[in-house]
Amino acid sequence: MMPDETMPNHPPQAMPPRRGVASVMANVPASVRATILYGLGMIWSRGVGLAMVPVMTAHLAPASFGRLELLSSAAEIEGLMIGAGLVDTLFRFAAAPGDAGRRLAGEVMGLTVAIGLVCLALVLCFADMIAALMPLATLAHDIMLLGVLIVMESVIGVALGWMRMRGRAGGYAVISGLRASMQAVLITVLLWQGLGVTGVLAGNALAAAVVAGVLILRQISETKIVLAPRGLGRLLAYSLPLVGSGLASFVLGSADRWLLAGSVDAASLGHYALAARFALIAAMLMQPFDLWWYARRMALLEQPLGLMRMARVVRLGMAGIWVAGAATSAVSPVLIHLLAPTSYAPAAAMLPWIVLSLCLQMLCSLANIGCYAGRTTTMPLLVNAAAAGVALVLYVTLIPRLGVTGAIAATVSAQAVRLALFTVLGQRRVRVDLPYVSTMVLGALAAGTAAAAQYGEPGLAGLGLSAACVMATALAALLLEGRSLASAALVTGR
Repeated sequence: MMPDETMPNHPPQAMPPRRGVASVMANVPASVRATILYGLGMIWSRGVGLAMVPVMTAHLAPASFGRLELLSSAAEIEGLMIGAGLVDTLFRFAAAPGDAGRRLAGEVMGLTVAIGLVCLALVLCFADMIAALMPLATLAHDIMLLGVLIVMESVIGVALGWMRMRGRAGGYAVISGLRASMQAVLITVLLWQGLGVTGVLAGNALAAAVVAGVLILRQISETKIVLAPRGLGRLLAYSLPLVGSGLASFVLGSADRWLLAGSVDAASLGHYALAARFALIAAMLMQPFDLWWYARRMALLEQPLGLMRMARVVRLGMAGIWVAGAATSAVSPVLIHLLAPTSYAPAAAMLPWIVLSLCLQMLCSLANIGCYAGRTTTMPLLVNAAAAGVALVLYVTLIPRLGVTGAIAATVSAQAVRLALFTVLGQRRVRVDLPYVSTMVLGALAAGTAAAAQYGEPGLAGLGLSAACVMATALAALLLEGRSLASAALVTGR
C-alpha cells in the first residue's frame, strides 16, 4: 500500500513515560522504600494474626488460651537459649563486604543449625519431664511441637536477618506475610478438627518448618552453611553475653505468666494474654519506624550535625509512641468486644495498663542511645538486669495478693525504672535533647484517650469520643514536633 501523500509527514510523537508503581518506587529513597515495604509486610502478617483472634477465641476457652500463653512464654525462654543472640552476631560479623561477609554468614547459619539440632534432640528426649514441670497441665507432644517451632524460628531469624542486611525488604515482607497466611490456614483447619492448643502449636510448627526449609535452601545457594570449629569461639564469645540481656528482657516481658499460673485461674491468665496480644497493636504501628531507624542511629552520630538530627528523630519517635498508644487504647477494647466471645470481656479493662508498659518499653529504645554508644554493651546489660530485679521483687510481692493487677503494676513500675536509668545514664555519655515536656503532655492526652475508651458511653457516642481524643493527641504531637517531622524526612531521604 502506498503512503497517503495528503497526510503530513510529522515524526512520530514519543509516548509519555508510564508512571506505574514500580517507576514511582524507583525514585523513592532506598531507606524510605525499605520502610514502606517492611510496613506492608508487617500489615499483612499482623493483619492475618488479628483476623485469627475470633477463630482462636471461638475454639479455645479462656483457660486453654491461658495455657497457650504459658507455652508461648516457655518458647521465649527456649528461643533465647537456642538463638543465643545469633541474629545480632550475624549483623556484627557478616557485615564485611563480598566473599568475607558471605563466608561469615554461612558460619553463623551453621552454628545456628548445630545448636538447634542439639537442643531439639534434648527437648525430644526430655519432653515428658519438661511437661511435668509446667505449672499448668501440659502434654508431652505439645512440648515436642514447641521444640520444633523454636528451632525453626532460630533458623528463620538468621536467614531473614541476612536478607535485611542485603537490602531485600520486599523479599522479607513477602516471606513474613506468606508465613502468617500459611499459619492461619493450618491453625484454622486443625482447630476445626478439635485439636485445641495442640492444633495451634502444630500449625505454627509446620508453617515454620516449611519456611525454614525454603530459606535454608536459599542460604545454601548464597553463602553455603558451614560449621567452622576455628571460628566458633569468636562467634560464641559475642553471642552468649547477649543471652543475659535477653533473659532480663524476658523477665520484664513474660516471667509474670509463670508466677500468675500459680496464683490465678487459667481463665484470668487467658484474659491477660488476649489483652497483651491486642496491646501489641501499638508496637505494630511503630514497627516500620523501628526497622529503619535502629539500624542507622549510631552511624548518624558520626555525621555532621548528627546529634541534632538524631535528637529530632528521637522526638518524632517519642511523639509517635504516644499517638500509637492512644490509638491502641481507643480501638482495642472495641475489637475485643467485637472479635472475642463475652467470656473474654475482662481483657478490655486490663488493656490500657498493658499499653502503658509497652509505651514505656518503646520509649526506652529511644532514650538508651547513649548507653549503646560505647565500645561494649555492659551498661545496657546492667540497666536491664536492674529493671528485671525490680520486676521480680514486685512480682513476688504483688502477684499473690493482687493477681493480674499486681503483675501489670509490677511491669509498669519496672519499665518506669528502666526508662529512668536509660535516660540518666545515657545522657551522661551522649547528650541528646529529649522532649521531656512534650512527652508528658502527650502521655497525659494518651491517658485521657484510654479513660474515654474505658468509661465513656457505649456505642457510637463512646467510639466518637475516643476517636476525638486520638485526633487531639495526634494534633498535639504535630504541633509540638512538626519541626522534628520535617527534619526526620531529610534524614530518611539520605
